[in-house]
Amino acid sequence: MGQALGIPDSGLLLQIDSVPVIDPNEPLDKLLLNKRFRQSFMAFADSCLAGESVHFYNEVHEHDKIPVDDPVRRIYMARHIIDKYIVAGASMEVNISYRTRQEILTTTNLAHPDLFNNALNELMQLMKTNLAKDYWSSMYFIKFKEANMRFNGHEQESMAGWNFSPRLSSVRGADDPFHQENVLKGFGCDNRDLDTQ
Repeated sequence: MGQALGIPDSGLLLQIDSVPVIDPNEPLDKLLLNKRFRQSFMAFADSCLAGESVHFYNEVHEHDKIPVDDPVRRIYMARHIIDKYIVAGASMEVNISYRTRQEILTTTNLAHPDLFNNALNELMQLMKTNLAKDYWSSMYFIKFKEANMRFNGHEQESMAGWNFSPRLSSVRGADDPFHQENVLKGFGCDNRDLDTQ
């Protein structure tokens, strides 16, 4: 059971890698490859009621990890993504052009490796212009930066690159670097584009 959860039988220490430092000057698509950054950015986007683009990116990122020689899993995941993000009226419908939406909906090859590329390109542009600049001055980025400094700095020096195995019983909200207090909801989000009336 422990191995299924990623916990070694010995329960001893596991070596951890250092977390890369995030540079706001890097392109957003490169930054989103970092899972911790992506989670923080997604929480920020959700607080701005614009999280569907980042959730879509995350699911397509997972879709792209499925080997091309496994068409059944790729098709299953593609259908899930289409139903959740692409179909008009979907629960998390993304803001993409009609042309791109129709390309995806009318494709005959749901296992194609580039199926969602045009949609990702359009959404990346939207995220860069509508979310990224506000994220860098938000509480979400400050919390993310503090968690990274804490992880890469003093705590890691004292552990000398080692950490206890991630047992479920030892994980608490305060230990989670992305634990967001309810108070943070709405901080740092520029709602000028949202009609709140």
